[in-house]
Amino acid sequence: MDLKTDQRIAIYRGADLPSQYTWSPFVSKLELRCRLSGLKYICEIGFAPSGPKGKIPYVEVTLPGQSQVWLSDSTLIAKDFVNKGLLRDLNANLSPVEKGHDLAIRALMEDKLAFYDTHERWVKNYYVMRDHAMCKLPYPARFIAGNLAYRGIIQRLHEQGTGRFSDAEISIFTEEVWDAINGLVEASMEKKPEKEECFWILGGNEPSEADTTVFGFVVANLVSDSAPWSRNLLKTKFPNTVEYARRVHRKFFPDYQMWD
Repeated sequence: MDLKTDQRIAIYRGADLPSQYTWSPFVSKLELRCRLSGLKYICEIGFAPSGPKGKIPYVEVTLPGQSQVWLSDSTLIAKDFVNKGLLRDLNANLSPVEKGHDLAIRALMEDKLAFYDTHERWVKNYYVMRDHAMCKLPYPARFIAGNLAYRGIIQRLHEQGTGRFSDAEISIFTEEVWDAINGLVEASMEKKPEKEECFWILGGNEPSEADTTVFGFVVANLVSDSAPWSRNLLKTKFPNTVEYARRVHRKFFPDYQMWD
């Protein structure tokens, strides 16, 4: 994307995938958030430990007459950009009830589904995830770093609670989340009979913050080779949720490769 010479927004995505979605839902969430407001940015690779909070995505912001700033966490980045006037406030015109629904959807996915996804990727499909996340490391280092990451993730999942459930139970919980999201998608879809028109998770004419989260998680599970079960679940049981993401992709990410 072209930028004015006096402004630079760089999103560090943690993957060398030009014109492709990454496996992180939070990266695609932030990218959609920028594109909904027409904010131009460039993509950099980056590495999670290098970010301000030790995770992906993080951004480098250079604005006219200001010092360079580094920010992390997709939600905090979006809030900072709104305060700076770089992004419009998607939830400004929501009613109090709608704001509650929006926050509940985001929490359901970011604070619940995210842990189920982590279990599928790092526990059930460890080698695929390790080799993708650590592809830049030579094998001996990748083996050591992978084991350290695995142990840390197992401990965090156990402390959070997800790690205390069986694989079958986690699969049931995951499907419940997607079933709830799909119900909202289908209710909104009925209001937009036009085949290619975007429709939004709260059923309104404009997107809210929740749409960026939902889109990010749908896309991440469709493109990630370490999430075969979730990918199949979305494609076979919740095709309308995939269609929701496809329409957003066609309108806002025409320069990106679409999932299979």
